[in-house]
Amino acid sequence: MSMPRRSAALALLAGLLFAPAPLAAEEALVVVRGTDGLTPVPFTAVNAGGRPIACTAATAHWYSVELGTAAPGASIRTTLWASKANGEVFVLNARQDRMPLIDLWCGLAGRSWATRSPVPLARAAGAVPGDIALTCRDGDDTLVCR
Repeated sequence: MSMPRRSAALALLAGLLFAPAPLAAEEALVVVRGTDGLTPVPFTAVNAGGRPIACTAATAHWYSVELGTAAPGASIRTTLWASKANGEVFVLNARQDRMPLIDLWCGLAGRSWATRSPVPLARAAGAVPGDIALTCRDGDDTLVCR
């Protein structure tokens, strides 16, 4: 066998030997639903500024979920869910699918990403974040939530 053919044959053999095993159909996609085993994490963002605000969460695969909007003087209230076992924090969709949170922020409505105030999420195995209670005020061209 010539050298280029031998190299191609070895590359093919290596790909077959070291390729990950395909998942069985029942292992391919596991969707976990509901709140069993999770702890509620109340979330409140009080709008103490002069413009409407919006709070948003980025979930796995960078989808975003709007948690709510609030006019001046109003509040956004929702419940997040946390797993004490691994520290993950979730939001549930309409079908009660657990959607893991990657990032969370509040900003001025209509421009929440550009004017965002990050909301830290404490994530640690064996611990659950406490209630998240924020007061949001106007910044220069941002929102400041603490």
